[in-house]
Amino acid sequence: MGGLAGIAYAIITQKLLIAAVIVCLPIVVTGIGYGFQNPYFVYLLYATYAFFFTTISRYTLKVKLSVGLDILLVYLVISLLVVFYLKKTNFRLKSAVNVFTISYIAWIVFVLLQLTNPLIESEGITHGIRIMILETFVLYAVASIVSNSPKALRSGLVLIGVFIIIAFIKLMYQKYIGFDSAERYWLYVQEAARTHIISTGIRYFSYFTDAGNFGVVMAAAGTVYIIIGLNTRNRILAVFYISIAVMGFIGMFLSGTRGALIVPFAGLALYSLICKDLRHFSITLISGLSIFIFLAFTDIGNSNSFIRRARTAFRPTEDASFNVRVENRKEMAQYLKDYPFGVGISNDIPKLWLQADDTYKEGTLPPDSFFVATWIQTGVVGVALQILIYAITLLGCCYIVMFKVRDRYLRQELAAFTGTVFGILLSGYTGYAPGMPPTNFIIVAMIAFVMNGAYIDKQLININKQ
Repeated sequence: MGGLAGIAYAIITQKLLIAAVIVCLPIVVTGIGYGFQNPYFVYLLYATYAFFFTTISRYTLKVKLSVGLDILLVYLVISLLVVFYLKKTNFRLKSAVNVFTISYIAWIVFVLLQLTNPLIESEGITHGIRIMILETFVLYAVASIVSNSPKALRSGLVLIGVFIIIAFIKLMYQKYIGFDSAERYWLYVQEAARTHIISTGIRYFSYFTDAGNFGVVMAAAGTVYIIIGLNTRNRILAVFYISIAVMGFIGMFLSGTRGALIVPFAGLALYSLICKDLRHFSITLISGLSIFIFLAFTDIGNSNSFIRRARTAFRPTEDASFNVRVENRKEMAQYLKDYPFGVGISNDIPKLWLQADDTYKEGTLPPDSFFVATWIQTGVVGVALQILIYAITLLGCCYIVMFKVRDRYLRQELAAFTGTVFGILLSGYTGYAPGMPPTNFIIVAMIAFVMNGAYIDKQLININKQ
């Protein structure tokens, strides 16, 4: 009755926001209560927010909304503690102990040492403790705990598929109707147009942070869902997955992100090696080689700006932006010779360059990719350690897929995850996507399922026996 009275008062006084809050309050309270009984539901909420919080920021012009991820992560941890305490769960705490989480401990130790770097500033210390140590490690651990069942795997695939459909619809709106006011503000006032409206055409970004991140996510979706779609017994799901894959590949090309092309090429290559299926290996190899030859050695389709731009990825020396990156990295390497541990977390390399009026202006050498940023901030030691950790994790994934999973369909799914993560990480040499939401969450989610591959496989065998 109090709620009804509040709604009536808000409507009469035209305070519609208050009315909306009161209407939604029971749903929110019920959802929070349900989350304490079902941690995987909270994990899906985290995934949803990871996909859309930058969109919220664009439309509200609010910054630092990433704190919502921290709040949801704390909520997820509390939810897990509740179900463990009540002993009403099939989650296993030991699932958090795997190659994925153990190898990251070496990175935590390195970050702690980085905090003693005399070049680091307060912003870098905060970022190192909050993001690199606490948030990332906790996410790795809880993802490994909750991603432990065939039902969780299926619901995760469907949910991410829905997100890709929304991204594709938004992409089509941008292409055929145009950008809305918030997107135009981002493009022209915040100057994102410099990298998104270029001579070769428009680089579409849907609801993502930028076209580079969008392209990698769509490429990952295309790679994962085409493999799973062709290896699914349920016809309805197969059609759904293949449709998502088509949307993913279209989005990849319309993003104009050349670095995203490495995701399907590298992903399908690794998948073909570990899937343990000669037919799939042959189809993947022939398809990959055909696309590579088409883009690298022919000029067919050059009238299309997206194909023409994609083709430059295979002829990098003919691309002006690639040559600029090469020169910048030479300067970075020269500077970092004296800083094997980098210039400090969240810092950049200072630079002086000559202006037209013969004066020098100070600035920085901007990192142009995820791994280059790590190299600048943590030095050759840091980037080498990071690559080693990823390599160990991927090798662990390959071992699980090849020798621990007996169900043929599950093996194909986990092989697709492993190959796609490999492709996304390789894209980190040319772009920032692996360190940006939601791409960084996608990496975690896929690896977590692979790490639980043997346990999920046992559940499927028991289900099939019944």
